[in-house]
Amino acid sequence: MRRGLAGALLDLKSLPARLADPARRREPWAFVHNVGDGDYVVVGAQLLGNLKDYAGLKPSDRVLDIGCGNGRVAEQLAPFLRGGSYVGFDLSKAGIAACRRRFAGRPHMAFEHLDVWNGEYNATGRMPEADVVFPAVDASIDLAFATSVFTHMRMPGLRRYLAESARVLAPGGRLAFTAFALTQDRRASEVFAFQPFDETSMIIDPRSPERAIGHWRPALEAAVAGAGLTLAGSWNGAWAPPVQYDGGQDLFVAVKA
Repeated sequence: MRRGLAGALLDLKSLPARLADPARRREPWAFVHNVGDGDYVVVGAQLLGNLKDYAGLKPSDRVLDIGCGNGRVAEQLAPFLRGGSYVGFDLSKAGIAACRRRFAGRPHMAFEHLDVWNGEYNATGRMPEADVVFPAVDASIDLAFATSVFTHMRMPGLRRYLAESARVLAPGGRLAFTAFALTQDRRASEVFAFQPFDETSMIIDPRSPERAIGHWRPALEAAVAGAGLTLAGSWNGAWAPPVQYDGGQDLFVAVKA
């Protein structure tokens, strides 16, 4: 109910832009599937730019979108991927249904619903995070990315997602993901007042830990290495200074040998 109300507020804020621009009237309504904040087009374009600039996205890449939500990055990738392919999955059934309608007739764009439990986004989900199997065969993906996914997952589930990313990536494939990477100097900000949770992570809301979770950077790096991936780079987001790129969360890129 809280996410639905928050989505309704986002929709109200977007009404002037939707009325002024007929092209925006087809954008998903957040009160139905509130799985991503911000302007649908602007944020999607920014995320596409980050994938190109930091993760080496190419038009021929086979792409896996981990937590595709309502398709804001897919909207940008659909015309960009020339010779490549895209698979997106999400725990939001309504979000996947919206994506399938929006991208019908584009055979290189596929969407899958996984009924994964998450305390914030899918509390009735039947599949534990530890049992998730990504909808891709071994070594079939050039670039996988998870935007604002690990910021809503506890460390055990995050480790499973990293292991699945390593499984589906082809040799030399890249994984880009965002996180709140906590250090002694960057463990709280004016927006995110993180509180202790467990030995690897901190949270902002004890009533709903998955609302926002920050992970200690050494634990994140150990999880990446434990999945058999090599960290190629990381950049601080705007959630806490110092800021190193234009995203809100910290950005990581890992490579499969």
